[in-house]
Amino acid sequence: MAEFNQLYQLVTIADAGTLSKAAEIVHISQPALTRSIQKLEAEWNVTLFDRQKNKITLNQTGELAVQYARRILDDVNTMTGAIQAYERSLRTISIGSCAAGPLLELLPELTERFYGMALTSEMVSAESLLPGLVKGTYQLIITDAEVSAPDILCHPFCSEQLYLTVPPAHPLANSKEGIYLDDLAGETMLLFQEIGIWKERVISKMPQTNFILQDQDEAFSALVQVSALPAFASDLTLKHSERWAERTNRLALPILDPEAHVTFYCSVQKSHKTYLPGQRSLYPSGHS
Repeated sequence: MAEFNQLYQLVTIADAGTLSKAAEIVHISQPALTRSIQKLEAEWNVTLFDRQKNKITLNQTGELAVQYARRILDDVNTMTGAIQAYERSLRTISIGSCAAGPLLELLPELTERFYGMALTSEMVSAESLLPGLVKGTYQLIITDAEVSAPDILCHPFCSEQLYLTVPPAHPLANSKEGIYLDDLAGETMLLFQEIGIWKERVISKMPQTNFILQDQDEAFSALVQVSALPAFASDLTLKHSERWAERTNRLALPILDPEAHVTFYCSVQKSHKTYLPGQRSLYPSGHS
């Protein structure tokens, strides 16, 4: 029976074009490579190469053998990747989310419940979350809409309310009952670039507002502390930001547009139902 390394050597010879180059690639001597291929031919009772002085070329049988060898090598690589991914999934909970805020709620709970397991999370487009869950890239996803698919469990998780933060001296600071996005037309604001679904829900509806973008979280937080420009925050980010009001000396004004309030859902495959978190209040503090 052909060994895996012999199939690899056969494909390498086909790709390299010469025995000498192939021997370098597979890190054995040319005579050793020749003996290995001759052994393969003997096992199969076929001739794979036309041999001339200082040159060998694949014959038709050899070309067919290379086609099958490529398929087998591809299948083995696919199998290896799938097995390794499954093994990692037994020790790692991979989370995909359409927004950053819900992760602030979810990660501490999972860390406590699954002590010793690794947690990884990333914020990606909403469209890629369900395919990633089905394929096994993620064991849990957070979406801004309920997921309905075979063998998928979906539960409401938490809500998030968007706020505008301003210094007390800012003209908008008097709008304590809240403001609308239209009130920010003509304003210049600080904006953290990685805000997930909020970009589509809110920022796309503010064409007359100017934004100073920041792609580093620490730099954005530092600017918020020293700048007089408005910036967004949410009830979740404020909840998990220690002494936020004291550090920034800012007021948080609720955004009254319906787009500024989102309910998030957690979804898992049925085989991972134990990863579903407990449901949080679906209303932010002070929301009626």
